[in-house]
Amino acid sequence: MNFEDLEAFILVARHGGFSRAATQRRVAQSALSKRVTRLEHHLNVRLLERHGRGVRLTEHGIALLDRASGLVAELKEIERDMLSRAEEASGEIRIALPPTTATVLAPLVLAQIRRKFPRVRLHIREGFSGAIHDWLLEGRVEIALLYNPEDSAELVITPFLREPVYLIAPADHPPFPEGTMGRGRFRLKKIGALPLVLPGPTHSLRALMERSAAEHRVALDIVTEIDGMRATKAVVEAGLGFTAFSYAGVYEEVNAGTLKTIPFTPPLYWTLAMAERRSTQISRALVEVRKAITEQVDVLRARGFWRGNPA
Repeated sequence: MNFEDLEAFILVARHGGFSRAATQRRVAQSALSKRVTRLEHHLNVRLLERHGRGVRLTEHGIALLDRASGLVAELKEIERDMLSRAEEASGEIRIALPPTTATVLAPLVLAQIRRKFPRVRLHIREGFSGAIHDWLLEGRVEIALLYNPEDSAELVITPFLREPVYLIAPADHPPFPEGTMGRGRFRLKKIGALPLVLPGPTHSLRALMERSAAEHRVALDIVTEIDGMRATKAVVEAGLGFTAFSYAGVYEEVNAGTLKTIPFTPPLYWTLAMAERRSTQISRALVEVRKAITEQVDVLRARGFWRGNPA
């Protein structure tokens, strides 16, 4: 059985059609069709039923997908393990990080890689989670950290931390209106009463806040959209609105006494995760960069930069 034929079948099955699968993999639709047809001939069974809107799995296809998914994952893990035992890591690895994370994590990862693997070159990109997600799918980066990544058959997602998200206010803000606070926490169902400064719709934080507001049947009052953490914090410090973020994004200002964090009730969380494309060619360099990121995230969590628990 050809491994690439099996991968092609899994890809088409998960995307529900050859066209969508070909677009995601950036290959010709005919190439995927030939591979799946060859696999069907090899097994002497029909795996997919073609129809106008795509494909559906046959009984044989369902059985194969169930077993093959685990097999492919195990083979990938074997490949990673063997490559990690190679004598020397080399080449360029492209990483994408959210702005707040990049500020503290990038120097630590870069220092570890330079010290241990001088022939590995890092290309670090900074961006919001929505952009990072697109960069991964487009193959513009090999590995990334992002918040609340979208589920995708094309990505391998490894959750790191489940962080609490706080209401961020000026340190000298007067008491909130009666009924909005309870035991030192701001009631999420009252979030519509505050003028908010939030990033644009593609940012994972914006999506989190809008989803939370919808669950409590309130509308957000977004007075300003800012796609930049520094500008957002400056506007909040000036008393021109409130925002929401994890402690990692505002720890300097909290320590300096210009901003304060206020927990929500019920608590609000988001997840920091590492993501890679399934189709990325595994190399020793990639394995070592992944390891460095994991180790340095643990270092920063131990230092208190991230408040939260392993996901």
